Amino acid sequence: MLNLKKSKIVNKLLLWFLLIALVPLTSVTCLAYYIVQKSQEKEVNNNLSYIAEAKAKRLDNYINERKNNAAAIAQIPSIVDAIEAYQKTFEQSGIDALASWQIDEKYRPFIAKYLEIFDYSDIILISQSGDNIFSIKRGQSYGKNYYDQDFKNSELAKVFDRAKTLMQVEVSNFGYYETINEPAAFIAAPVFKNNLIIGVVVLQLNNQEFNKVVNDYTGLGNTGETIVGSVVGKQIIFTSATRHDPNAAFQRTVKISKKKLNPLDQAVHGIKGTGITIDYRYQETIAAWRYLPSLNSGLLVKIDTSEAFATLITLRNIVIFLGIITIVLVNFAAFIVAKSISKPVVELTQIVHELAQGNLHKKVPVLTNDEIGQLAQSFNRMTEKLEASFKTIQQREQEVATAKEKLEVVLEQLQQEAQQLASQLVQSEKMSSLGQLVAGVAHEINNPVNFIYGNINPAHEYIADLLRLIQLYQVYYPQPVPEIQDEIEAIDLSFLITDLPKLLNSMKVGTQRIKEIVISLRNFSRLDEAEMKTVNIHDGLDSTLMILQNRFKATSNRPAIELIKEYDNLPLVECYAGQLNQVFMNILVNAVDALEESIFNPEFALINPQIRIYTKLTEDKKVIIRIADNGTGIPENVYNRVFDPFFTTKPVGKGTGLGLSISYQIITEKHLGNLECISSPGKGTEFIITIPLHQF
Repeated sequence: MLNLKKSKIVNKLLLWFLLIALVPLTSVTCLAYYIVQKSQEKEVNNNLSYIAEAKAKRLDNYINERKNNAAAIAQIPSIVDAIEAYQKTFEQSGIDALASWQIDEKYRPFIAKYLEIFDYSDIILISQSGDNIFSIKRGQSYGKNYYDQDFKNSELAKVFDRAKTLMQVEVSNFGYYETINEPAAFIAAPVFKNNLIIGVVVLQLNNQEFNKVVNDYTGLGNTGETIVGSVVGKQIIFTSATRHDPNAAFQRTVKISKKKLNPLDQAVHGIKGTGITIDYRYQETIAAWRYLPSLNSGLLVKIDTSEAFATLITLRNIVIFLGIITIVLVNFAAFIVAKSISKPVVELTQIVHELAQGNLHKKVPVLTNDEIGQLAQSFNRMTEKLEASFKTIQQREQEVATAKEKLEVVLEQLQQEAQQLASQLVQSEKMSSLGQLVAGVAHEINNPVNFIYGNINPAHEYIADLLRLIQLYQVYYPQPVPEIQDEIEAIDLSFLITDLPKLLNSMKVGTQRIKEIVISLRNFSRLDEAEMKTVNIHDGLDSTLMILQNRFKATSNRPAIELIKEYDNLPLVECYAGQLNQVFMNILVNAVDALEESIFNPEFALINPQIRIYTKLTEDKKVIIRIADNGTGIPENVYNRVFDPFFTTKPVGKGTGLGLSISYQIITEKHLGNLECISSPGKGTEFIITIPLHQF
């Protein structure tokens, strides 16, 4: 045990400093850490519960809406007539008979319209005996009977049988179908006539809405994900891909246990909750789970604890760091106090010697008010006066040097601004001439194209009338004279009847394409407009993309560049439309050039080049346009100079180095906005344009 009476004063001071500083600090820190930990756990649980409830409610509402649609479709008279007609023809002639094709030509168009209206993936009509008598997509089971051994265990067969037996709308579990290479679920509704069931209409759900809910990671950070599972036998099957395993659908399973320790096991059995668990990656996560009654499935929303409690972990590390710093500072303070008491005279003597050698900055520490302290004060006043005199001389010299440097900087800036202004003037004149040329060409092309496009539909109708007339002749005069028969064979009349409408459709598509190009040229020709106007930002983006479309296409030595557009519902924006189009053009051209360099870079070897365009309106009425590519990114030595005038990494003749510099001035000075570049090597490049909705 430490004997304080025999200890040195330094040890005593050190011990008391440690006790006074660490005991209350440790107590307060532990209490604060405990309170923060519980508060954050509660916040994360509440957030996950809210997300799980919202997703479960959204999926249930979607399924209930689909069920109501299915019940409505089953009551449509045309559907009732179609089932009777298909069933009668199927029983008499089979699925591939001419009569079946004639019935199909009558009913398929309006059934296909229901597919588009209600947004289903497929519509299937099944007779009361279980025969697949109609399908929009004509899959593997088309024309087969769902009571056959090969099909009776499928989810489609089961939901058909339940709807027929219970005489009500039923929803199937998800099943994996190799023909479409993805999970699928079905809604079956019985079809009645005169209060008797005559068949069942089965609707294949579109997975887009389901995947949209599952793949929505809002509020889930970088590691969070949503899992939906259904009971199949004695296992729970993942029915969708996960964030960390795109192949999880119908590949990953969870065993059902009596204790129901797994959250997904609890969810599918109607138990909701929250807690910390180990997921399929053997990672510790915090999760919330809910039951989905409409799908008879469970929903699990989770996020890694390392991310959810990152703030708590950081706080713990800070506490440990501060504890170490406190111990070091306490020891240091005790050592300083001991040293300050021991040798004040020696320090004063050493400082006097340094002053004699010309060191005027050194001061004598005044530790007491005794004679030594008074001597130290007098000595310090003398050195301060000497030091003030030297500082005055040095300050004057520094002021002269600073003024010279500022003058040189101003001259250099003036030269750069003059050079940049001249180059921008030339560039502006070029773009103005280009806008006038494009507008003129677009106008000249538009008139003849409108003439051609306007006459295609009447021509299509006239030819259709002539073809019907020929068909009537063939019906009522099946044996023409030899000269007509020879001419029919010579011109291959059957091929002409088939191919002529296709030719007209091709012409229509071509003229429509020319009209779209003309519209894009007109929009882009706003480059010479000087007035501020309210315009649709998306029109400017689409016009620029249309002009650059040829560069997005695949070539002999590189794949096509995939274009992903995520447009928000933006109002009209007050801006200089032509100049904003010029900014879009500069950024998109740079993105295409960067992707081409990434493809031919042997170290990066990009195989799926992409450009993503994202727009959004913020709550403070600012419009954000993000343009990002997945190329090699910008090196660190280039990143800080991307907006400098005349700076370019492109070969001579390909770039002037003014594109991004002019774009930056257009956004920041003309529109009072902000242009930001985010990039790092190997992670692509993103330009973020922010401008106010209305200019003031």
